[in-house]
Amino acid sequence: MKTKRTHWLAACALIVYSAILIRVVVFKAIPNIHIGHLRFRFAHPHTGPGNFIPFTTIVPELFGRDNRLMDIVNLIGNIIPFMPIGLLALLVFRSVSWQKVVILGVVTGLTFEVMEVVFRVGIFDIDDVILNGLGVVIGYGVFVLFRRRTRSRPRDGALS
Repeated sequence: MKTKRTHWLAACALIVYSAILIRVVVFKAIPNIHIGHLRFRFAHPHTGPGNFIPFTTIVPELFGRDNRLMDIVNLIGNIIPFMPIGLLALLVFRSVSWQKVVILGVVTGLTFEVMEVVFRVGIFDIDDVILNGLGVVIGYGVFVLFRRRTRSRPRDGALS
């Protein structure tokens, strides 16, 4: 009974989190941040045909361009928000292999990029697909490591 309830709650959490992620990522519900006279805007309109060549934006961002802070924000901002999907996938689908999670990551990233194009709120960027998928895989990996670690601990309260 408890596992069915956990499974159901994880499925609901995945649906709710996905809806929030769509709102934030696709429809750019990211506020401007004001600190004194400084103004930070993390979402910016994209123009052009898009990026269909892998690592075109990732490599320059990794090795530094003009604005290192924005490069880091872009890289992290395309990975971290997608980590809970990999984590929740393990709770919803109990026996998920890493290969299936890689496919889930790619499909998730493609879905978000296609939504941006369909709703005309951004351009397609294959590098975002890669980073989003990496976030899903990292979330899965963190959960697997955490689960292994907690299962290997003694449960009787004895100190080792």
